[in-house]
Amino acid sequence: MTAAQRRYRRIETAIGATISAVLSVVFMLLIFGGRDPVAVRDWDGLIVDAFPQSLMIALMATLVPTLLTRRRVAVGAVAPLPPRDRRPRHVMVRSLMVALPIAVVATAAHVVILPLVGGAVPFATALGCKALYGALLGAVVARWAVTAALTDRFTPGHDGTAAATDRRDA
Repeated sequence: MTAAQRRYRRIETAIGATISAVLSVVFMLLIFGGRDPVAVRDWDGLIVDAFPQSLMIALMATLVPTLLTRRRVAVGAVAPLPPRDRRPRHVMVRSLMVALPIAVVATAAHVVILPLVGGAVPFATALGCKALYGALLGAVVARWAVTAALTDRFTPGHDGTAAATDRRDA
């Protein structure tokens, strides 16, 4: 990987982390705003919220960087990496194949870890933890998605990247 590709991946990872943290805060405010403390286990508690938060962050942190990176490779703004392995080429299929297992594993981790803090947590603590969790998950997934997209082989228009070219001939 060249210095330019590493820089591109760092920038996209930071953007993914920031957007994921902001979205986590916004949804925390919409769902739990005004509740202090926030329940951990109830039907409207943090554990129940773990699945949709993890799913949406992982989905968007795969989908958006993949589309942006494919477009940037297609127009020559960033150089591709040599193809390495076979991943689903369709961006939505790939995004779901990443997001669903992450959401299941993350929810299981929340089920095990969150009850250790008690039945409820102060709103400010929950807000900070949700933002941090969103940023970390968004960064990890976006970094992977950018790297994967740099190694993609894809055909024009196959999944919404009409400007893309098939690099098998390159």
